[in-house]
Order: sequence, then structure tokens, then C-alpha cells
Amino acid sequence: MSRRRFIASSSEYEPPITSELEEDLDAQLRLLHLLDDPSPTPLGDLSKPAAAASEIDLGRMLSARSVVPTTCSFAERQSKANEEARVAGTFRKIGAGACGAVFAADGQSLAFKIGKTGTGDDEAALWTDFNMHHRISDALRESKADIEIPTCHFYVNHDDDEWWGKHQDLVAAACDTCHVPARVLATERILPLPAPVQRELIQTFCKENLRASAAADAANKDCLVRVYLGSMRGRITSFFSLRNFKLHLNQMIKIEMDYEALAVSIGQALALIHWKARADARDVEFALGRSLTRIGTNEGSAIRLFVLDFNQVRDITMDDAGVKLAVEAFFLNDPYYPRPREGSRLQQELWNSFVRSYLSTADAVLNTHKEYRVLPRKFIRGVIAHTLGKNPAHG
Repeated sequence: MSRRRFIASSSEYEPPITSELEEDLDAQLRLLHLLDDPSPTPLGDLSKPAAAASEIDLGRMLSARSVVPTTCSFAERQSKANEEARVAGTFRKIGAGACGAVFAADGQSLAFKIGKTGTGDDEAALWTDFNMHHRISDALRESKADIEIPTCHFYVNHDDDEWWGKHQDLVAAACDTCHVPARVLATERILPLPAPVQRELIQTFCKENLRASAAADAANKDCLVRVYLGSMRGRITSFFSLRNFKLHLNQMIKIEMDYEALAVSIGQALALIHWKARADARDVEFALGRSLTRIGTNEGSAIRLFVLDFNQVRDITMDDAGVKLAVEAFFLNDPYYPRPREGSRLQQELWNSFVRSYLSTADAVLNTHKEYRVLPRKFIRGVIAHTLGKNPAHG
């Protein structure tokens, strides 16, 4: 059986494929018809409708590590942003979730997730977020994973009067949404995707009669793109928002985006979360955002894949009970992960890429604990069995 080559956006990447891994994939995934072709067709060669030139440009811009140059220098942009922050001194809401709302000020590098209710539920969720964020960050960075995770800076309790007294501008911004003073998690802010990407997203996925209002909507400047590799249900509707924009696989195909590289990166990250951080990855998110980079004296925007939101993540044990929690979390999450048993050859190949990346990463993590190598395989079998409606113990 020939080795499958993954195509990453920055360079070609071929994970170590051991004979044990090849045999396991052949035995456990045969039912998916993913490995029945001795010369798998690269995903980019599978038949799909031709994309328009502007859509191809969008797909290229959204490829992780693509760089979109800007017109002014890095120093000019930083000076302008810092001056605006000093003058305005205002925070605004840039996102919201079940346990809190997120606030940031333009020109500042921190984002503040503030508990909404001020109750013990917020404390449990944000404290879990803080601890799991650190643990998963350590796992990903130690392994040099091909994915970004924001730096987690500090946690503030609701009764820290001194801290809240120094942040009255944050109180003013959050008081209509949150019961302040409240518990706070401070992290590095994931920068929104640059204006050229925002314009192309509106042009491609927004109804024509809504484009002008979408471009003028200040909330759409806080643009992150969630990557739904497990969904083909993306469509143009009468509601449009760039804040946490959901980009489905059928839309990635339309714009000729490098979705295979995303599957490889997400498979790697999930394996590290499971078997290095030993956590179930429940309700984590995968989104494309922006990080600043320098191109000579000018500033550029590097598009990167981020993993974020860890407030529901749970510990797993290195046994069948831990595998069960990981399988449950896989299906409780939004459809970031490719799915087995999907209809098209392209979807099956995408699942194949995800599985190979996941298992090769897990094998590397568990290299000195080979007695645990069965667990990642049980996880994959559990996902397949759940998809087929079977009990993993009997499927």
C-alpha cells in the first residue's frame, strides 16, 4: 500500500507511517472504503465545479499561513492603534458564548472573557477554561503543533475590588451584558481577518441586497471563520454575519480552499489534546484568525488556524472510559471534524487524511507507552460505530 502524502499550506508534510499503523488502518477503516485504492487521488484532483477568479482569490487568502500585505508600515499601524486606544479608551464586545462575553479594545492585545451571571456557574466554567487552556497550550507548543492557541494570561475573581477599580472602562462596556464585577479570563486576542478577506467573504457568501449593510456593520469587523469540515450544509441565507462566520466544507470546495491542510492540522491537534493533554476536547472551537508578521518594513497579516474555548473540556482517563468521553465530545462539538461514511469520494478522502494525521500523532505521543496505543484506535472505531449507529463493543 503506497503512502498517502499530505499537502500542507506551508510545506509538504508526510507523517511517520509505521507498519503497525498501516495494518491498523487497513483493518479498522476498510468499511469506510477509504483505503481500497492503492493510489489515492489527491483531494485537489477530485472533480468539483470550477470556481470563479474572485472565489479562488478568497480560497488562497484563507489558506493557513497566507500573507495579506497592507499598505502602511508596521510602525505606523502600531502607533495609530495605540493612539486610538489611548484617546478612546473604550472596550467593546467582540464575541459571546454560553458562559461569558468577550471584550477588547482596538490597539490592545488582550481579550477579556467576562462571566455573564456572576454565579458559581461562571466560576466553574471560567476556572476550567483557565486551567484547560494552560494544559492544552503546553501540549500543543511542546509538540510544535501546526496550529495556534492564544496565550492565556491571567484569571480575575469577582471580588478582586482592586483590579475592577482600575478597569472602570471595562465595567462600562460590560454592564449591559454581564453582572459585573464578575470573574474574568484574560487571554491574547485573536485578531480578526483582514479587510480584503472580509470584503471577499461578503462578495461571495452574502446576498446581493444585503452586501452594503453587511459591509457597513461594525460587528462584522470582528471576523473569525469557523471551519466546518464535517458539514456540507453551507448556503446563502437572509441572515449574514462575519462574527464567527461558519464556513462549511461545500463552501471551501467552491472557493478551492486548502481544506486538506486543515484536516491534517485538526487531526494532529485533537490527538495531542486527547493523549498528551489527556482531555476530551469537548466544545473546543477551530477558527481562522490573523496574526501580525513583518515583511521587511511593512506589516502583513498571516492567516492561521486557532483552537480556542476550553470551558467545557473534561479530563479523560487512559482506558475505555476515557475513550468513551472523547467519542461523546467529538459529536457534541460543532462539525469541525471530517465525518466517516459521508457520500462523496472527496469527503471520504478528507476523513482519511484526518485519521492518518490523528493516529500518527497519537503514536508519536504514546511512543514510550505502547500499551496505550490501542486507545486512539478505539477512539476512531468508536466514532465510526457511532456514525453507523452501533455499539463499539459489538461493532
